[in-house]
Amino acid sequence: MINDILARFDAGETLSKADLCALLQIPVGSEDYYCLLAAANGYSRRAFSGKGLIFGQLGLDAQPCRINCKFCSLAKDAMNGKPVQICGLEDTMRRAKELAEAGAEDVFLMTTAEFSPELFLEYGKAVHAVLPETVRLVANVSDFDLAYAHKLREAGFTGVYHICRLGEGIDTSVVPEVRIRTLDAVRDAGLELYYCVEPIGPEHTNEQLADEMIRPRDYPVGVMAVMKRIAVPGTPLAARGEISAARLAQICATATLAMRPQRAMCVHEPDELCLMAGANQLYAECGTNPRDTCAETRNGRGFSVEDAKAMLKKTEWN
Repeated sequence: MINDILARFDAGETLSKADLCALLQIPVGSEDYYCLLAAANGYSRRAFSGKGLIFGQLGLDAQPCRINCKFCSLAKDAMNGKPVQICGLEDTMRRAKELAEAGAEDVFLMTTAEFSPELFLEYGKAVHAVLPETVRLVANVSDFDLAYAHKLREAGFTGVYHICRLGEGIDTSVVPEVRIRTLDAVRDAGLELYYCVEPIGPEHTNEQLADEMIRPRDYPVGVMAVMKRIAVPGTPLAARGEISAARLAQICATATLAMRPQRAMCVHEPDELCLMAGANQLYAECGTNPRDTCAETRNGRGFSVEDAKAMLKKTEWN
């Protein structure tokens, strides 16, 4: 029974790794499973006053990325002769503005590790100039130091999406210490950190998941997220398959209780069940997408803002 854990959560106690592992090992479909989902759903409905959020992400490039993540369609090995694609500055400004005008409250610019860091700053300045003052501008880029973090802030970025991935250094070519240095740089530069437990596959243990739910407690994280790994055709990890929607909801609920996010709890990709298990925020996507083999993800996996609005409405988020 998980009544003791949920009671301590309701009392304001920070849950331990052991608590989180206990929640993650609950059998799917059991009475405790639904109690967990209900607890996370109740927390988020209260914490976010019933409001659902939509963020927009624009992928700027498809280049053979040297980080070579084994789950990514833009990895060096996965690209395998496919044409390079880079979104021009004017097109980026137009698309970012369209996302904001459609209802995206935060706009993310995402690149591979091959995109020029200095050029990215120029893109950021240009996009910042066309966005409403109320819309946050967020960077989703490769690792960087404190000096570059300050440059991001000067360019108009308010936050950064960055994580220590599951399988870092094994399924990617970056060791966890490099990721953590970037997380520290984001915090020390006064930027908001967006964190996610990802990319979750069937092989990841409860202990691994709990560790990445706890890590962001060391940072000012207002937006927490969970994301399952997509079995992208042509990538080495595709054969391992994907976790179920029911399992993702369990992980989403546990992460919600682990972090008590103050601004939003995200599930990626959009998922109705998770919107009843703590999540209140979805992404609309355009441009390139590391989980898609389509050159323009709007024609593939990517949700539009209208798609995200419809899913939030289905689950009674305002």
